[in-house]
Amino acid sequence: MNRLRRLTVAVLALLMPFASASAMAEAPPGPIPQGQEGQRVVSMNLCTDQLALLIARPGQLVSVSRLAARADMAVVSDLVTPEMAINHGLAEEIIRLEPDLVLAGIYTTRATVQLLKRLGTRVEEFTPEASFDDLKANIRRMANLLGNRDRGEALVAAFETELAKTPAQWTAGEAPVVGSYATNTYTAGAGTLENQIVRAAGLRHLGEDMGISGSRRVPLERLLLADPDYVMISPRFVNNPSRAAEILRHPALDLRFPDERRIAADVRYSICGAPFTAEAVTRLRQAVERTEMKPEESSARP
Repeated sequence: MNRLRRLTVAVLALLMPFASASAMAEAPPGPIPQGQEGQRVVSMNLCTDQLALLIARPGQLVSVSRLAARADMAVVSDLVTPEMAINHGLAEEIIRLEPDLVLAGIYTTRATVQLLKRLGTRVEEFTPEASFDDLKANIRRMANLLGNRDRGEALVAAFETELAKTPAQWTAGEAPVVGSYATNTYTAGAGTLENQIVRAAGLRHLGEDMGISGSRRVPLERLLLADPDYVMISPRFVNNPSRAAEILRHPALDLRFPDERRIAADVRYSICGAPFTAEAVTRLRQAVERTEMKPEESSARP
């Protein structure tokens, strides 16, 4: 990078905190014309990392975020190759890679995203998936950006095929109720990817039954009173030593939801919408079917 560009980066970095709201709300660039797809692509978000890893051609994806290489965070971490640089969402490390396309989420480090745009780098931002339709749309958009549309359609077809393997077993009134509980007492409701996963597994979703839309904090007392048949809790969250995770180790939660009523959720399959999200549906259905509690007995409480 020459001296002038380094100086430009430094000056813009200083000016970023003072940028006006109107300047920050610039319109996103239009779609890449066919034949002008990204050739040196950098992803700086876990969800775009994984879609790009599944769709990009060899050598096309030159860098992914540090989370993509972690097997405990990314389902497809094994697709990260030694040739791919690991980035931490910093503008200076991304600029050095000279990408012609940067992939980010709408909540990805805003200062970096805006600085890259101001320097003329093309940045495409993805909205987190709240439904299976969003999931398929993002797969197709990624495939279009990377010039590999056939691969995108194949992944969408594989996703739909896997979903179709989950047979109906319960009627709407008999289906077990499944809720979730996460750090800081958050639970998910209607209009979320989790809601779609639970419903696709043929189950009722506690958050939706409670009238919750999106993700919301729910006091432990309310969860206990709602008394779903099963509660999904990620072991990763439970084992987190932070204060936010203390609620997941509360004795009342253990008493009301012992092992047979607790589903160890692997959030890797649901935190990002991707073809492997179908696996989250399968795993949830299997977890419920494995329990010794039959659906008709689910009203029995300890």
